[in-house]
Amino acid sequence: MPTSRRSFFSEGLKKLAGQAADALELKHPLAFLGLDKSYVRMKREAMASHFEVIFGAYEKTQSRETAMYVLDEIDRFDSLLNIWRGRSELKEVNERAALEPVPVGEEIAEMVKIAKRIHHETGGAFDITTTPLSRCWGFFQRKGVIPHAEDIEAAKKRIGMDSIALDEEAKMIRFKKPDLEITPASIGKGLALDYALKIAQERGLKDVLLNGGFSSVLASGAPAWKDAWQIDVRNPFDNERPIARLQLKNQGFSSSGSEEQFFLHEGKRYGHIIDPRTGWPSSEVFSVSVVAPTAALAEALSTAFCVMGVEKTLEYCENRNDIGVILIPMPDDKGRSEIITSNFSPDCMEVLIKSCQTKNRDIV
Repeated sequence: MPTSRRSFFSEGLKKLAGQAADALELKHPLAFLGLDKSYVRMKREAMASHFEVIFGAYEKTQSRETAMYVLDEIDRFDSLLNIWRGRSELKEVNERAALEPVPVGEEIAEMVKIAKRIHHETGGAFDITTTPLSRCWGFFQRKGVIPHAEDIEAAKKRIGMDSIALDEEAKMIRFKKPDLEITPASIGKGLALDYALKIAQERGLKDVLLNGGFSSVLASGAPAWKDAWQIDVRNPFDNERPIARLQLKNQGFSSSGSEEQFFLHEGKRYGHIIDPRTGWPSSEVFSVSVVAPTAALAEALSTAFCVMGVEKTLEYCENRNDIGVILIPMPDDKGRSEIITSNFSPDCMEVLIKSCQTKNRDIV
């Protein structure tokens, strides 16, 4: 008889009761610090990322089973939102919603609701329909190209959050124009973490850290011997020198930037985060890290702030003291970026370095 995931748990994982997984490598994109006690770390690959559930080894043995259910919830979101392989609910929306209203579950309805709100709050900087623009610039093919102006304009006509009609009560989505596509790339992992945390809390695991590919994190409660979950924020120019140390408790964290996905053309750098209002890659901010009440909000805003730039981002945060942001502008001609922060108290964040320096001329 084939071994199921559940039977594997009952046969194998119970033997691990009382044992803790190794602490996270400090060289990962996010370094989790303070692991001076025993932690359990369970992980699984989903949504093109490595997801982890981290909690104290002092938790009950059942917490390991709870972690399996948490990871199962991540798998469920992968099956709902995956538009690149198989048949998913979101893929069905993309194929049919221009022809007729399509019924959706609460997860996709919630994703669209949050996206529409953030789109409005950020003056259109956040948009989950920008697939045609990403395709136009070659980022979907991993082969960056400079498109013709008319191609950019044609792609812009195929996007627009205002063209998504959401009936919240009936949970129906309809596209007001053809060729519209929804992509979950800038919000999906965060939303998956938010839903997965509900599973953990319903099953009694209150003090837990959920990690989605090191770019999206959700912290609930704190370890028994600490006041919060402590993480280092990665320096995109130097893995050995983090830029800040954060204390997270009942908060989401996300980091976005164009460090890895970009191409060079005639000495100029073009990153994969595109301003939906202009159709061109954003160029003012190199990296953004956001702390927010939920992981979905943190992930969405980290993308939006990359597009909005420093001034507009700081204006946004003036009216939202529950949103903390760390901005790294594009380096100057000497390769230096001054780190800018907003809405962090000293007990929540320690700035470790005041500026970043790159030796990679491709970044400038």
